Amino acid sequence: MADLPKIVSDEEFAKLLEEREQAERLRTRDKWDTAAINVIGEPSDGLPESTIEQKFPHVAQHLVAMCPSEACRMYLHKLIVSEREIRQGFPPVVIEDLLMLSEINDRLLRLPNAHGKRIFKPPR
Repeated sequence: MADLPKIVSDEEFAKLLEEREQAERLRTRDKWDTAAINVIGEPSDGLPESTIEQKFPHVAQHLVAMCPSEACRMYLHKLIVSEREIRQGFPPVVIEDLLMLSEINDRLLRLPNAHGKRIFKPPR
């Protein structure tokens, strides 16, 4: 005899449907799209949110001090593109963050009156 599907209540069905839709949104979401990020999330563990800040605080401090600037662009390039074969390099999640920061820095530099001026104040 074949197994029949389980009968669920309307509430259970609605919950399962919502979970399925949420999983599908996360699966198909653009990795740079922040619209689906829940701003009111779980309380943090007290650590900075970024992997760069957590694992490489000296790099984060340099980036905050330089961005946006041509010097920041060169520093990010130096971090992303290793010219030494011996070096292990950053984990993939950090490389993704560095690439995103490089794009942000470049876009800020293209803004009118951005060259040599701090056009935003980073949070402390």
